[in-house]
Amino acid sequence: MKLVSVCLLVLSMILTAPKSIDSEAKTSFIKQKINERLYILKASNYNTNIGIFVSNDEIVLVDPMSGFNNHENLLDEIRTISDKPIKYVINTHNHLDHSGANEFFKDLGATIISQSNSEYTSALHQRTFDNSFSLEFGDETVELFHISAHTFNDALVYFKESNVIFMGDTYMTNSYPHFYYGGGSTGLVEIIAKTLSLGDEQTLVIPAHGKLTSTKAELETYKSNSEKWIHRISELHREGLSTDQMIHDKELARLSTLFNGTQVNSARFKQTIEKTIAVDLIKSISLSDDFLSLYTGTYTYQDGMKDEIVLMNEHLFMRRKGAFMYKLIPLSPTRFQLAGQVPNRFIQFHKDNSDNVKGLTYYNGKSELEAVAD
Repeated sequence: MKLVSVCLLVLSMILTAPKSIDSEAKTSFIKQKINERLYILKASNYNTNIGIFVSNDEIVLVDPMSGFNNHENLLDEIRTISDKPIKYVINTHNHLDHSGANEFFKDLGATIISQSNSEYTSALHQRTFDNSFSLEFGDETVELFHISAHTFNDALVYFKESNVIFMGDTYMTNSYPHFYYGGGSTGLVEIIAKTLSLGDEQTLVIPAHGKLTSTKAELETYKSNSEKWIHRISELHREGLSTDQMIHDKELARLSTLFNGTQVNSARFKQTIEKTIAVDLIKSISLSDDFLSLYTGTYTYQDGMKDEIVLMNEHLFMRRKGAFMYKLIPLSPTRFQLAGQVPNRFIQFHKDNSDNVKGLTYYNGKSELEAVAD
């Protein structure tokens, strides 16, 4: 009798125990068929829109998602569409919710295509391009265009014959405009204008998050609302209002609901205003290219890590391979703010008595890192 009781107890524990990772239910997908060759997918537990293009011989993926246990599930879903080999993965930018499956598909034989500034991110990259690039698949041409907006490695992915454009995080139908990691509001407006110049009125626009597909008319509205958002923050900033005061502005609150629906998170609202100011509205000074060029070169930290300071388009940039790239905003002849970052993240250059640059201090928000000029 005792043996029976013990067996029943063990059986009960097995049946009521939490499921293991391996036994979890497979991820389901929302799928929209654009034409006989092009599909848009979204995982039920992950909000990134994914493109699947099936050519005569191979498959091209756009922004394969990251996320727990999603890579194998995504592959299984792709195999319900086609069993052809996955030849290319194209990233609209480096963030992990778009590039997180790069290594998984590389190991299956795919080549990763991304903009060349991906070299200064942690995302796996293989084949890169600078300003534009194209691929031919029979009667379909895929054109890639780079404009820094959301990040410094943004890429528009235009399926010309299918008349579909993937915009990555430069366009989302469920969020504020995000232009803090790259080209600022100027870059955002420029990349939207480029998108609107491609195709025709029937062109489908694929946002990174939110709806699976959108139209040019909806993108026009998003552009208009984004410009109003940026303009209103600029006005309030010039008037000297703090971010705590700005979140009570009726016009900003109205625009916020247009980006996010009726549910607006007040902490995120404030943070988005702060980031807009940090990338676009920091009070800076003007320095000549000749002066800025004095700071260019490589700087080595005590742990052996190196950062490169380069001059591009009249601005200094700090970058590190496999890690980051920041635009530097001059606050004084020697102090530069990292654009889009909190005020306590900045660079201080050091000179000797002969005005030669001898090193820098990188204030990363937590500590002070000293580097010498090579």
